[in-house]
Amino acid sequence: MLPKIKKFIKTHKKQVTIGLIVLVVLILLLVLYKSLFYSNSEKATYGVRLRDIENYEFTDDEESDVLASTKELAGVKDAKITVKGRLIKFFVTFDEGVSTDDIQARFNDMLGFISDKVKSYYDVTFYSIQEQNAEEKYPVTGYKHKNSDSISFDVL
Repeated sequence: MLPKIKKFIKTHKKQVTIGLIVLVVLILLLVLYKSLFYSNSEKATYGVRLRDIENYEFTDDEESDVLASTKELAGVKDAKITVKGRLIKFFVTFDEGVSTDDIQARFNDMLGFISDKVKSYYDVTFYSIQEQNAEEKYPVTGYKHKNSDSISFDVL
């Protein structure tokens, strides 16, 4: 088998050389394409978007204070806060009789518990959970962009 390959290479020297050059160029182009358009696994999920998060950190102490203040509000059964990247999510369970206007007012109260420095860096999302007729419903969802001063609501 090896002598046949050697004979083929000797008789088709130009074609083999061109083929090898094309193969090397294709490999180089693939490596270049991957390095330009696909992130490395060593890079953070958010890239450079979180490079200054240390200056605006929503600490565990602040989170627990906001959570405690939220649970003390009238009509609130339970609350949970999740922080991921530049997003703070509130999941708040309300009593059954609380109206959507009252839920919106509670969300505005919760926003007041967060410091202005944190509000200027993070987007804040509010999810209301309420049991209605033995079903779990989500009557009001609120969203506050970091550059906005108010919450925009989506009411069921």
